[in-house]
Amino acid sequence: MMPLLRSLLVLLCCLAPWVARGQSVSVDSLAGLPVLEGGRVMPLDTYARLKLLQFSGKSTIAGESALSWFARLAFAPETVETQRVFMINHPEVTEALGIDPGERRWFSFAEMHTGIGKLHEMAAKAFEIADEERSPVEKEILRVYHNITQYAELSQAFLFALPHRDFAVTNPVINEKLGLPPAEQGYSFLDIFLRGFRLAELMQGVEALKMSELDEVQREALRLSAALFQWSQHHRALPVAMIPLHGHGSEEWVSPWDVLALGINTPEVRQEVAHLQDVVRHYAAGQQLEFDLAAHTFERSVLRRAHDSRGVRHLDLELLYNQWDTFYRAKLFYGLAFLLGMVGILTDWKGLRYLAVGSVLVALLPHTLGIIWRMMIMGRPPMTNLYATFLFVAWVTVVLGLCIEWFQRNNLGTILAGIGGLIQLMVAARFSSQGDTLGVVVAVLDSNFWLATHVVTITIGYAGCVAAGIAGHVYLIQNIFRPSEHPSLRATTKAIYGLLAFGLIFSFLGTMLGGVWADQSWGRFWGWDPKENGALLIVLWCSILFHARLANLIGPRGMAHGSVFGVIIVIFAWLGVNLLGVGLHSYGFTSGLARGMWISIGFELLFMAVTALLAKRTPALA
Repeated sequence: MMPLLRSLLVLLCCLAPWVARGQSVSVDSLAGLPVLEGGRVMPLDTYARLKLLQFSGKSTIAGESALSWFARLAFAPETVETQRVFMINHPEVTEALGIDPGERRWFSFAEMHTGIGKLHEMAAKAFEIADEERSPVEKEILRVYHNITQYAELSQAFLFALPHRDFAVTNPVINEKLGLPPAEQGYSFLDIFLRGFRLAELMQGVEALKMSELDEVQREALRLSAALFQWSQHHRALPVAMIPLHGHGSEEWVSPWDVLALGINTPEVRQEVAHLQDVVRHYAAGQQLEFDLAAHTFERSVLRRAHDSRGVRHLDLELLYNQWDTFYRAKLFYGLAFLLGMVGILTDWKGLRYLAVGSVLVALLPHTLGIIWRMMIMGRPPMTNLYATFLFVAWVTVVLGLCIEWFQRNNLGTILAGIGGLIQLMVAARFSSQGDTLGVVVAVLDSNFWLATHVVTITIGYAGCVAAGIAGHVYLIQNIFRPSEHPSLRATTKAIYGLLAFGLIFSFLGTMLGGVWADQSWGRFWGWDPKENGALLIVLWCSILFHARLANLIGPRGMAHGSVFGVIIVIFAWLGVNLLGVGLHSYGFTSGLARGMWISIGFELLFMAVTALLAKRTPALA
């Protein structure tokens, strides 16, 4: 309950009036500021993207970049209060807060702040319920409460640098004694805090006097001292961790508020906090040149003192990765390749084949570049989480499609590459909203050798089976419009056989390598773990299809249906076992995964049923 009580205090403090007014300032100079989050150092641009995705499920808001939105939230919070940034998936939650959701899913802080007390009550009740027993609505209540609390904390993260009426100095004696410079906008917490020793001198002997015996100077000094104390109590443990502290050979990154709370008096650290105050003030005043200078000065100071680490070394590379958005660019060209390939395969227009292949190659370039950049930033093989596996499986699927096109030259490979790359990158984008995709790997995967052998091999097996399933889809569609003896169906059948064999080989090798890893890590080769069973299902299903074909139990159409059903097997092995929440491999659970998985499986089953009915009009290929 204590975290919820503290959160309520933060939210209530967030309702206080603000003094600063943000002007139109480009915040590009903030993008590379180092921030520690989730156990790694990242650029502020990444941090802002993660927070906006967490709150809204979007990477931009109203055409504004995440970094620009974050700057307004941190430096001029009143300018974002009416922006609909909070995504709420259950209308019951908004109705409980006294908000008419209508057809909307996004709401602003201004709309929600009147119901903060009610939200706190509901969150407190949901917090007492065990996680596995919470209903979807109760989980949504906690998610929304957590998001609005973090929003409030971020809105106060730089409040120490903003002028506030609590620190207004009206007595010229106080102004002179504290050595405060003239300020039209008033003074901030930091202005008074840095002169705390002078304020203490003015407070000498005050404790022995009654309130009625205090003169004006003493009264104002007492008021300022009380304000400092109250603010220090209310603004603890706030983000953002962007100042490194060193001691006993270790490094710890803390927020500016923590620096002030800890009373750090080293000249470099105090100067860095002062630079941050300059950043905030120049932003509020709309002074672009001074703003950029303060941001770059702070960045250089922090990087000069920070210990060498992968995150610090690759800040610029991660910024480039964010700015290029390589996977979005790849999706565009994969979609184009799929459309060109479909038109080409249905019309036999060979000229479209070259355009389709060119589109795939253009898409593969940023796709490959993005994966390489991720490997360099993390210092890991390409698979570290579910998001990364979709990126890699999509890449392998595209390469397999190009290989098919190289041998057959009939647009089948471009269709396979285009739709395989497009769909899997779209699914990957769904997982990108769940958190930091470049984050520290879970303990069970913390082995670069086995990530590069077992995990790479098994995911290549996934890609082979998925590619065979896509070819199976193409065959079943072709079989509706063309006779079974048509050369295009025979070519597609050969592709299905080859891709299934490829998937079987790598799935088997990956499963065996996983057993060796399990033996080294857990002392047993096989333990019937759900993930192990899923990999075994893929191997068994591929083997069943080949044996059934050799025994003439099924024909090419049966192989096509079997390869499509193989996609369902892969979905279960790849994603479904994570929903069980048990076993040594239960590290890939993602909220909302079940719905998407069952929709995909339902679509595949419906596709198989419809094509089976329509295909009865044409004889099966023997």
